Amino acid sequence: MNALRETVLSIHTPTFFWKLLRWLPMRIWICVMMFTCCWTSYSCRLQMPILVVPMIQEAAINRTIQGVCVFDETRRRRDVVVNPLDPGSYLDQYVTDLVQEERDRKLLHSLKRRQAQPVATRTADTPFGLFSNLPFDWSPTVRGQLLAGYGYGNVPGNFIGGWLSMRYGPRQAVLWTSILAALISLISPLLAQCHWSALLVSRIIIGITGGVTFPACHTMVAKWAPPNERARFIWSLLGGTFGTILTYPMIAGIAENINWETGWYLPSLIMFVWIVVWALVAYDSPGEHPGISDEEKDYILTAQAGTVRSEKPRWKQTPLLQILTSIPFISLIICHFGNLFLLFFYQNSLMLYLTRALGFKLTRGGAAAGAPWGARMLFGFFFSWAGDTIKKRQIISITLLRKLATIFSHLLPGVFLILVGYAECNFVLANIFLFLALGFNGAALISNLSNNQDLAPNFAGFLYGIMNTIGSASGMIIPPIVEEIAGKYGNPIDRWQILFWIGAGLCIGSMVVFLFGGSGNVQKWNELRPLNDLKENVEAGQTNLEPIDKTART
Repeated sequence: MNALRETVLSIHTPTFFWKLLRWLPMRIWICVMMFTCCWTSYSCRLQMPILVVPMIQEAAINRTIQGVCVFDETRRRRDVVVNPLDPGSYLDQYVTDLVQEERDRKLLHSLKRRQAQPVATRTADTPFGLFSNLPFDWSPTVRGQLLAGYGYGNVPGNFIGGWLSMRYGPRQAVLWTSILAALISLISPLLAQCHWSALLVSRIIIGITGGVTFPACHTMVAKWAPPNERARFIWSLLGGTFGTILTYPMIAGIAENINWETGWYLPSLIMFVWIVVWALVAYDSPGEHPGISDEEKDYILTAQAGTVRSEKPRWKQTPLLQILTSIPFISLIICHFGNLFLLFFYQNSLMLYLTRALGFKLTRGGAAAGAPWGARMLFGFFFSWAGDTIKKRQIISITLLRKLATIFSHLLPGVFLILVGYAECNFVLANIFLFLALGFNGAALISNLSNNQDLAPNFAGFLYGIMNTIGSASGMIIPPIVEEIAGKYGNPIDRWQILFWIGAGLCIGSMVVFLFGGSGNVQKWNELRPLNDLKENVEAGQTNLEPIDKTART
């Protein structure tokens, strides 16, 4: 046993493990770990919005061909150009219209016949199974609650995450919540077979764990990122976007071709593997990391001098009143709410829109739903590079940079979201607008997603916890709204137009508030306040705290 223990410990020595990683700067590895952290977190987040389609057998609803699109690869259309000087062209147009009407009639008849056919569903007498693939006969109201369950937990989870990251550090906060999320996700099919309320509770718990992820990562960004590289560090948080790109088609394909239960199991097992890597590589700050070189550590700490303290803030040092009454921070919260409303609308409702309203099959719908997230990731990389370049060259002020970025992150996505509804059954045009709406939202990396780092680097994770707590409330209200406005009517296009207008209005309105009240300047309350008890300071290892002027607390 002693020999085995010595062998294991030797693997973690710089001569073996850390030298293996030093071919890249350690801060790049931290970016990779944050990227994959958000990736695995989103995999757990998106399981329900995708699997709710095959898990729940939708009740038959009388639909009209004008209300719901029919997507059929064998359907062919041809445009006939009517020539006023050629009477025969009018006949061609007439015949074409008759043929098209006959095809529509047959497709509608086929759709109604499939709805009328009985589908086997789970009942109270059905035995428990790991791979039964039987759907449930839950109502649209239950479906809406299951989709909202993540939001119910995510709202308090973000505040808890901000506190945990500040108190215990982001490494431990992410580690233990990820273990809990992976375990609960793994047993979710069994919980669903017990009762839908058990699945709802599991989604709430996963929402709490998911809420810890981004405040923890923002705390790591504040500790690891030199100021001129901060936007690129923030880009690493688009690992959730990358996870979305892979998760949508992967889980949808598994559910359609194997069974929906496997769509729960596989991401959970992947997450367990990632947890081991996180425990080995991720550390809270350069000063704590055993594998970082002295040169890189000095570079980071020198670049951050004067704005970021090395010690973890104590709760007594947190200027809570000043934070909650800060006009720039309140404006940021509102701006962030509009951004998250757009993202949660995509995450929770896009699969329903593509499969129920536009008529896509599950696998094709998963691929179509993942494509806009790819645009967000690519656009985000460009915007993060542009933001860092503008900041480094001091072309414009940081405040102006953040406000101009909201034109791309909020205004343009709102406009394209409205256009999606009016594209109706033009599948290509609808997907282009969806692609551009979420693509331009990649500029959020240099608007609301970076602004908390500007206002108070020492409390960046805690600020993000507060703003994400409020912003994530949109995840609770969107699914019930979608089911109330569109779901219970069979998801016709005209009902979805109302939803797109609501989403666009909130996104653009929140941008207007930020234009008037936002700021990119470091706030006075960023400086850590000294603890009153000198003995407590010494015990906490904070003997070098400098006194600050009382005016800094106002």
